[in-house]
Amino acid sequence: MTLALFDLDHTLLDGDSNSLWLNYLVRNAHLPASILEQQADYMARYAAEKLDIADYLGFHLELLMHKPLAEWLPVRADFVATEITPRISQEAYETVTLHRAQGHVLAIITATHSFLSSAIGALFDVPVIAPQAEIRDGRLSGKIDGPISFREQKLTCLDLWLSSQQLDVNATATRFFYSDSSNDLPLLDAVSHPIVVNPDARLAELAQQRDWPVQHWHCN
Repeated sequence: MTLALFDLDHTLLDGDSNSLWLNYLVRNAHLPASILEQQADYMARYAAEKLDIADYLGFHLELLMHKPLAEWLPVRADFVATEITPRISQEAYETVTLHRAQGHVLAIITATHSFLSSAIGALFDVPVIAPQAEIRDGRLSGKIDGPISFREQKLTCLDLWLSSQQLDVNATATRFFYSDSSNDLPLLDAVSHPIVVNPDARLAELAQQRDWPVQHWHCN
């Protein structure tokens, strides 16, 4: 059994879904513009590999607590249609299609919370391994339920997902993983076929040193 894994932001998506989401919410008067400064600070910490992922996810989810989930669903649908779909490259679609045609088991594995990432994964008809946004009484609670698929924890979350799908962890020796980020080095190091897409500076340097294939997927 062959497994094909894809990171989401800056890999399948030409951009960062969390930043795009907040900009969309501010532009459409759902949230105040002041939150964009906080987002920029978190992104700087991410680039420096110093991000507290639980704190970051809490920041995003707590912004949505003031409305019932049912009111956010049409907002998310419009966001995906207008902001996300145009940012998915032809190369991304074609690569997913190629792996699917070969009968590979597909999954997106991302640190972007499930409220956003599940809707984007639906565009590819691919399951998503992501931090699960907790829902209580019809609202997002602002918390994550379960482990967070970030850095080393992506390996743990992948094994948990394979078990949940009744797939033998040991039967997937052939594993592809497409990613842009040096934060994903633990999983890139663990797979048989690491493939670097739109790499950050550190990952680009490491890919050259390790002779990993590098691809560039961008929308026009």
